[in-house]
Amino acid sequence: MGWIWCSGRERMSSSREETAVAMRNPQSGRGLSAIARRAILWAGFLLSTMWIGILLGAERPARRDEAVSVRRVPSGDGVNLIVENHAPCDVTVTMIVDGSNVRVTWIRPETETCPAGSEAEAVRIVPENPSRPCSWRFHFKWVKGNVHARHDENTLYLLPFEAGRSFRVSQGYNGTLTHFDQDQYAVDFAMREGTAVCAARSGVVVDLEESYKTGGPSKKYKSRVNFVSIAHDDGTIGEYHHFRQNGVLVEIGQRVEAGQRIALSGNTGYSTFPHLHFGVYSPLDGKRLRSHPVAFATRQGIVTEPAEGRVYTALPAAK
Repeated sequence: MGWIWCSGRERMSSSREETAVAMRNPQSGRGLSAIARRAILWAGFLLSTMWIGILLGAERPARRDEAVSVRRVPSGDGVNLIVENHAPCDVTVTMIVDGSNVRVTWIRPETETCPAGSEAEAVRIVPENPSRPCSWRFHFKWVKGNVHARHDENTLYLLPFEAGRSFRVSQGYNGTLTHFDQDQYAVDFAMREGTAVCAARSGVVVDLEESYKTGGPSKKYKSRVNFVSIAHDDGTIGEYHHFRQNGVLVEIGQRVEAGQRIALSGNTGYSTFPHLHFGVYSPLDGKRLRSHPVAFATRQGIVTEPAEGRVYTALPAAK
């Protein structure tokens, strides 16, 4: 029997994938009675599930990049898979289970949102015919956010920098360089390193990174970006990217107001020059995000589609 387990971190989506395989050798019970073969089969099946818990160490991983995990719990004649969300925000998980000679019962939808700090039984796996060999495996991926979130189209956003300051849009909606697919409605503002970045909308800080020092035009830097993620009241998440090292000014769990300083701009991650990347996102499923077009209140008026090359001036937050 073999188990494969891996996890990795990706930029704003923070997706994960895990594969687990449980198999039985068809020859292992040869020469034994049916009752003895069945006992050996299930002893191995259940012991393997307990053994993997020892191999993986603590049930609640200490590293932030292991914020979502799946725990296997022996139950009667089968195994239950429990999704655990250790993150301080909602996450959306998509799980796929397949196998041979097993019956899979979904306790919750294959794609569902797990609230912050929660755990929930996702699926139960039992043998179809206990006297025959069986095998099964599962994969899962997850992203930050709530799949049921609906962006409030009536919300006016501030520009993500201090009132009275003006910056040029270096890449707008549907930008040909990188603003397509999940980043279709993101906006980049060219700005010198060390510029104060402000929250465009009120919310709660749910994720951040500030340890990286460098960036560049190579995709190898995609996962090496400093950022802040702010969850909004409608369930969407505002993403602010490319800060300088140790440039984050807020903490996870902190409530921030529109116009409040949150970080200092930089040039970390996948970046060709110093700038701020801003976008509002929600999950399509546990593998994909969507971005949302937003309306900005600016000194030039309400801007619903920031134009590349245009300069916009930030207004103060309404009192």
